[in-house]
Amino acid sequence: MMAFYLGITLLVALSVSKDSAPPPIPELLLIIWGTTIGLGVAHWFALGLSAYLVDDPGLHHSPRQMLFSQVVMAVILAVVASIAVLVAPLVQEELFSGRVAVSVFVGALVVVESRARGHRLVRALALGAVVLGLVIAVTVVKLALH
Repeated sequence: MMAFYLGITLLVALSVSKDSAPPPIPELLLIIWGTTIGLGVAHWFALGLSAYLVDDPGLHHSPRQMLFSQVVMAVILAVVASIAVLVAPLVQEELFSGRVAVSVFVGALVVVESRARGHRLVRALALGAVVLGLVIAVTVVKLALH
């Protein structure tokens, strides 16, 4: 669940600047890493605090396990988006490439989670394609509005 939240939040963060005037690459990387790692750690803190304050018998993970899972997913997403942004200056589309990379990440995550839930491969791929299409549509609409 957190990976979806990270992906959508990073997509929004990459949509704030105009594509015609993207921030410099170091600042763009800071946005990517600050958003993903910062949000992952913030989510871990909120989960840990709520687990401390509210007795939840359904919670089966230690704070260390939760932090590890949050940070690992944030790092994977940040690496994917960073690679897209670092390669994109060759085509002058840093922000768009970053958003597409995040969209692909979210679509792929849908496939992985659908398979883990027991869906057949065809259904998982179809769900991933639908989500990928929706997220890319958001990206294209954003591009058209600026």
